[in-house]
Amino acid sequence: MLRYGSVPYLNAKPLLDGLAAEVGPVRLEVPARLVELLAAGELDVALAPVVAAFEHPSLVVVPAGAIATHGPVESVLLFARVPLAEARVVGLDTSSRTSAALVRVLFHARWGGSPRFVERAPDPDLTQLAEDAALLIGDPALAARWAGPPPVDLGEAWTAWTGLPFVFAAWLARDAAAAREALPPLLRAAERGRAHLRQIAAAGAARLGLDPARAEAYLRHNLSFRFGAEERAGLLRFEALFRDLRRGERPG
Repeated sequence: MLRYGSVPYLNAKPLLDGLAAEVGPVRLEVPARLVELLAAGELDVALAPVVAAFEHPSLVVVPAGAIATHGPVESVLLFARVPLAEARVVGLDTSSRTSAALVRVLFHARWGGSPRFVERAPDPDLTQLAEDAALLIGDPALAARWAGPPPVDLGEAWTAWTGLPFVFAAWLARDAAAAREALPPLLRAAERGRAHLRQIAAAGAARLGLDPARAEAYLRHNLSFRFGAEERAGLLRFEALFRDLRRGERPG
């Protein structure tokens, strides 16, 4: 039996609907931890940050859905006290992998400036932010407490720049055989999730203290759970920029 994992956020729930009843327990971990578990062979399939596929070429993308956006995403936000070009220290959510890489790519190729990046716990209370800017992802971003300028929505920033959707997380399998075995139950879970968005949103809203209508709009309009040709094109563009960034960061 394959071992499954996923990010624990509301934005993953439409891809997990009824999955555990078919495949057994689904381990829920923050994105950075999922990457570690996949790399160590402790999970066979995971809804994990796409950066993992860049760093571990043996991983196979399962085309059964993704956490993607074609514009504003609302749950991946960069909160900044100063104009981005003036930022000197940027705190990156320690639970993040893909979003942290996207922040680095945008500063490197789009916004200019060369801030120092430091780790920051995913604390939604930003009222006493010490850094010039801070990244929050997932449920903490939805529940953030912030009194500064409007945050930068990274999904919106990416699509405005490239014209492409951005894929934050996708189903990744340890090899092609695991990907083939996982595909049918993952497709069925995604189909159930699309049919149950209202119920999923209501449950998430109750857990996070959000307005149910806002939670439903977030799942229905801010996110796309498909992995088609446009999402693949966006993923390939991000991979190219990620690798260019890595080359620029290497000494010498």
